[in-house]
Amino acid sequence: MTSSVPYVLGTGTDELKRLDRQHRIWRNDAQASWARAGFGPGQRLLDLGCGPGFAALDLAELVGPGGSVLALDNAEPYLAHLRQQANARSLPQVTTLACDLHAEAASALLEPDCCDGIWCRWVAMFLHDPQPLFDLMVRALRPGGRLVLHEYIQWDTFALVPGGEAVGRFVQRCIAHWQTNGGDPHIARRLPAALEGRGLRLLEARSLQACEPASGAKALWLQDFLRSYSPQLAAAGLWSANDQHQLEHELARCRQQASLWITPTLVELIWEQP
Repeated sequence: MTSSVPYVLGTGTDELKRLDRQHRIWRNDAQASWARAGFGPGQRLLDLGCGPGFAALDLAELVGPGGSVLALDNAEPYLAHLRQQANARSLPQVTTLACDLHAEAASALLEPDCCDGIWCRWVAMFLHDPQPLFDLMVRALRPGGRLVLHEYIQWDTFALVPGGEAVGRFVQRCIAHWQTNGGDPHIARRLPAALEGRGLRLLEARSLQACEPASGAKALWLQDFLRSYSPQLAAAGLWSANDQHQLEHELARCRQQASLWITPTLVELIWEQP
């Protein structure tokens, strides 16, 4: 099942490379979350909204040949990349499924209680209606299984200080763009009620927000995003040449003086199926 609604950040080569850099920067945080959730050898795991599959490949290494990883996404180019990489790394435990995660019929593609654990990062925020995704999670997770979510609860904490006026405008335009396309960059606010209402039990919650100087890995990740996404804002009529000039001036200035980059507020939530 594929979707007629594209991933708002695109699925081209440049975005694939940016997602690779992004995963490497956040990899330690993801792996620490999997350890806290008890993911391990021999388990059956789902990667929902897997994109090009960078996390799915790490999960496949974690579960080993006795386990399995089913990776779901609506972008066939990304699934093809994952299959190619899994074959190149001799990871037959990885399988893929093209799936529209906000379609009501998505849950029917999976058997009930089919997995021991679910990983889902930065997916619900892009869905017009995340309720079918939540239904799928609850259907697929076996009793005692764990769900690990990384989602934003406050995207507009993204900031550069001192200064950062152009960065602030960029952040507000991104929020407007995603909301116009049906997304919710503060989606984690809705997760406790949605998942508890479906019978899941919240085990752990923590903030993964970071604050770094301009040379820090996550600060560079933010700067990378500013450069890669400004053309999409411009194409949507939300970002002008003058806006871009001011943004580039701030990016140059932050490398010449002491400055702090603050990430959007990302939260980790670990849930259990009773």
